[in-house]
Amino acid sequence: MDTDLGMIFGDSAGSEIPSFDDVYRRYFRNVYNYVAFRINNHHDTEELVSLVFEKFLRNIACYNPDLPVEAWLIGIAKNQVTDYLRKKMRRHFVTLGGLLQVVSSGRQPDEIAVANENNRTLMLAMARLKDRERQVLSMKFATNLTHAEIANILGISTSNVGVTAHRALDKLRSIMKEDGE
Repeated sequence: MDTDLGMIFGDSAGSEIPSFDDVYRRYFRNVYNYVAFRINNHHDTEELVSLVFEKFLRNIACYNPDLPVEAWLIGIAKNQVTDYLRKKMRRHFVTLGGLLQVVSSGRQPDEIAVANENNRTLMLAMARLKDRERQVLSMKFATNLTHAEIANILGISTSNVGVTAHRALDKLRSIMKEDGE
């Protein structure tokens, strides 16, 4: 699909307007990382990222050109993750895809066990943070968003983003140290 995104990036005569493919290639990794950091499930992450780009394309007419495209995409991803987690809280099961990922990852069983335990420990510690703290850390470490862009997405001040990130990291270190003892 090669959709003209002139209405998003401005139709200046001298500048080249990126296609949807260009936007996808440029921002896919950061959107993927953000979602993966929040839900820790490869197969569901792929599905949610697809939905993010689908919603991006479907709602292109609503885009505010004052907002960076990546920030808008991460905002869409934040909403997708929230919906996903809300639905997931209602049902708990192990997917065949998740099981196959562990079985056929190409890594040694002991490597898989250590990585899974580290991920589980981190996700359990993250679960003990407030939602705002999890969101800020996810946006900060899983994407290249600036504090200003994170603030814009969450509707808080830039300094609040920095303070929240700092306190959340301190809290996360403390939780993990406490759980490690």
